[in-house]
Amino acid sequence: MSTAAAGGAVRPRSPRRHLIVTLVAISVALNLFFIAGALWTRLQPAADRAAPDQRYEQMAAELKLNPQQRPAFDRYVASVRSRVEEMRQQVEPLIGGAWEEVAKPQADAARVGELFDQATERRRAFQRDLTAQTLAFLAVLSPEQRSKFVAMARERRAPWFRSNRSTR
Repeated sequence: MSTAAAGGAVRPRSPRRHLIVTLVAISVALNLFFIAGALWTRLQPAADRAAPDQRYEQMAAELKLNPQQRPAFDRYVASVRSRVEEMRQQVEPLIGGAWEEVAKPQADAARVGELFDQATERRRAFQRDLTAQTLAFLAVLSPEQRSKFVAMARERRAPWFRSNRSTR
């Protein structure tokens, strides 16, 4: 005897139940991806997460700097650190001000654009200065060291900025 004949009606699957099952499946998948990502970052080699001082020391060792080159490298590192901090102090208030303006009910789009433009110009000035400093430092290196420095700098960039063409 079938269930329908026994008096129990067969209910079709409800679209609501299907939606709930789908949402739970998506939630489980996202949680698994999150956990996998967290584990992946914890398991990365320490060199990828080394403190700046350690990275600079590793870089100096890999470049095999001679006694005349080491002071130039130390000056370069100190100058870059100083300029990065100076740029951060100049740019953060501008970006913060732009976001504060965006948060207003009647945000002034021109003011937001002006603040972001100012921040961008300060970053450009930093990039120009950093380029000049880097070229001056590279001038004291041998061609092999220069190539090694460029390769290390490209390798250590944030993953989302890295090109798949790292063999150039």
